[in-house]
Amino acid sequence: MSAQDSGVALQKPSKPFWELIKVQGKLVLREPYSIIFGVAMPIFLLIIFGIVPTFREPISSDTTMTVFDLYIPILMVTVLIMIGLLGLPIPIVRDREIGWLRRISTTPISPTKLLAAQVTINIILAAVGFVILAAGSILIFGMNIVFDITGFVLSLVLATAAMFSLGLLIAAVAPSQGAANGMMMALLYPLLFFAGVYVPMQVLPSSLQTVSSFTPVGAAVKALESSMQGTFPSIIPLLVMTAYTVFFSYIAIRYFRWE
Repeated sequence: MSAQDSGVALQKPSKPFWELIKVQGKLVLREPYSIIFGVAMPIFLLIIFGIVPTFREPISSDTTMTVFDLYIPILMVTVLIMIGLLGLPIPIVRDREIGWLRRISTTPISPTKLLAAQVTINIILAAVGFVILAAGSILIFGMNIVFDITGFVLSLVLATAAMFSLGLLIAAVAPSQGAANGMMMALLYPLLFFAGVYVPMQVLPSSLQTVSSFTPVGAAVKALESSMQGTFPSIIPLLVMTAYTVFFSYIAIRYFRWE
């Protein structure tokens, strides 16, 4: 076999996967829940928070940080909450419920590749949301961010892993789309609260701040805040996110069913 033939042979297995990503991307455009709630809604909140004058004033006399500054990492985590709970598990449960996962197992494209394509599409959407939020806050609203790049990237990777593994857990244990929607709604509002969407954790009692810091979203916000202020995050929120990722992933793998 020539080198050229060998190269073609190596390229062939990956082609169906990228075709599958294209198909999943088209499905996302047809049912744009991830785009609306995971990308558009946080951007809408960014604009609202940015134009409210009181949100642009310093929190106290001894700091230049504003409420708007506090909300940028919160909005980034909101992207992951919405995509992890809405964009990831619901299509998987739907595909299993209608028998698509079972049928696709008889084709050259394995169900595992279908899951990988679904995760890839949602990672792309999350990345788009992150970029728009960061660029918008800096270029449009003049936020002064001093990134610790290593800490920022590590925090985003762990936060994404934690929330996406939670989404896969829902997909694994939910017997139907109705059950998946119920689980999603039961988790959505507590996660938004502990992320600080309703009220930033800094203004709540210390007991609630402590509880928040040991949730995946609270730990993610804390790590992102530190890295966006030029400081490498504390090891505790990083370990919390890692622990949740391992725990959620174990349950998802243990109980996931193709049909």
